[in-house]
Amino acid sequence: MVQTNPILGDTITNVPVTIKNLSALESSNMILMNVDKDNLTVNVKVRGTSEQLNKINKSDFSAYIDVLGFGEGTRNAKVEIIGPNGIEIADPYPSQIACVVESIISKVMDVSVQYEGSQSEEYYRAEGTSNPSSVKVTGPRSIVDSAKSAIATINVDGAKNTVVKTVPVRIYNGTDTEIFMSVPTDNVEVSAPIYPTKYVNIKPNVAGEPLAGYEISDITVNPSKVKIAARQDILDAIKELEIEGLDITDAYHNVLSSRKILNDNGLIILGLEDDPVVNVSIEKIIQKDLTYKLDEMEFTNLKEGYEVNLENLNNLVTVTITGTTSAVNKFAKSDLQISADLSGTVLGKNQVKIKSVTDKTLKSVLLSTDTIEVELIESKIVPDVETETPNTENVAE
Repeated sequence: MVQTNPILGDTITNVPVTIKNLSALESSNMILMNVDKDNLTVNVKVRGTSEQLNKINKSDFSAYIDVLGFGEGTRNAKVEIIGPNGIEIADPYPSQIACVVESIISKVMDVSVQYEGSQSEEYYRAEGTSNPSSVKVTGPRSIVDSAKSAIATINVDGAKNTVVKTVPVRIYNGTDTEIFMSVPTDNVEVSAPIYPTKYVNIKPNVAGEPLAGYEISDITVNPSKVKIAARQDILDAIKELEIEGLDITDAYHNVLSSRKILNDNGLIILGLEDDPVVNVSIEKIIQKDLTYKLDEMEFTNLKEGYEVNLENLNNLVTVTITGTTSAVNKFAKSDLQISADLSGTVLGKNQVKIKSVTDKTLKSVLLSTDTIEVELIESKIVPDVETETPNTENVAE
């Protein structure tokens, strides 16, 4: 027995799947997260006569899923198939499609300002601000939850004045990958202040006197100068920076103290992590005696033909110096010069005034006497003896 039109089976592949009630899902503030939702397909097994099967193709079939009433989470939607009359349709593969549904949520994020390029040399870029300072991001829950930063980028390359621009805000996750929201984020106006700079000295402010018998030998500030930035008018008015006062009343040892900078309104102080430190060196006042002989003194305005008789070495001058311990201990006789002005003197013994000169810092220099006796004698002139050079000309060999 021969069948002329037998019943056969076949598979129709890649039948497109449509999604019913997707707009109703979205109107309920939900979103289908399936990345392939626009390209869903299924394979369909069919049975029919060879004549029927030869006449059909996948465009004769339609497949759909219905997401009406789906809530947040993962739901399996049954695939429904519609085909030509007379064709037996078996279950499609897959028979269900997992649908991931998330709620659309929003959250407010602070905007951080980032920069492209560098401002001009010797100018400082202060912290930028955005207006508004925050934005609302809206999207599927998983994406909004992954949003970690909202960045507005402004270009300040070569700038010498404050830069103001309207720029987009980009949203990034924790791995610095940009993510996109269902509702685009608004633009913001970003202001990047650019200020001129200069270096200024820090002026110490020390009050009071050390304990009796002690003296300030040095006052330093660390750092002694700092770099500041400000508007040009403010910068031009600043000559130095003052710091809090330091009272050293009755101190008898070094005083080291950090002090805050005063009157810094409108200033940006650069590179200063801690308050400046004032160091007041305080030393005990001591004395030392130095003895000078005539041949260690300087004589000025000596008349021609006279000289000082240096044979009388009993004519001594004692100098008492008073100052800080370090200054006195370092002081040598050569650091002080005693001089006598011989104007108006005559041959023989003369009383002449003397004075001392030193470039060292001392509290006082006291001479044992204001005058000394100087004996002037006639100079011992040594005649110049010319040595004749023998004439070697015409000498017989």
